[in-house]
Amino acid sequence: MTVTLYRMSIVPFIRGLENLSHILKKGSNAESTIPASQLVSARLHPDMQGLAYQVQRVSDTAKGAVLRVAGQDPVAMADTETTLEELQERITQTLEILKRVKEEDMEGKEDQEVVMKTISGERKFTATDYLLQYAVPNFYFHVVAVYAILRKEGVDVGKMDYLAGGRELL
Repeated sequence: MTVTLYRMSIVPFIRGLENLSHILKKGSNAESTIPASQLVSARLHPDMQGLAYQVQRVSDTAKGAVLRVAGQDPVAMADTETTLEELQERITQTLEILKRVKEEDMEGKEDQEVVMKTISGERKFTATDYLLQYAVPNFYFHVVAVYAILRKEGVDVGKMDYLAGGRELL
């Protein structure tokens, strides 16, 4: 099987978002002992952003990377989520966006230039390098941050929740 841009981005992004939804549900189920407002604003360290921000970055990274590589218009989402339910809705909307992109939308774009504009300037990549060196690692960084915040706050999540989202791993 050939590793395509679609398989190295959309497939793991969808699975990662589904797993993220699962661990957030476990956070919701823990509300009897941990207030949801505490979870949404919880941080790993004072100089890090809170859980809501981390979920927003997971969403932005996944949809931004895929749409950028597929040559489709970006979809903006306001970062206004303040509840676990609103964060779940954002994940659902992100999944819908990803599922609309077809494999053929990304075919043959491995060497296409991708320009990422940041506060510090522009970074140029090939589509392959953009996904492998920036988008996929950034996506997982923020997914792991959510997982770690929930663990720190006492939510009963484990490695298999992160890897398999409550499903069989394979």
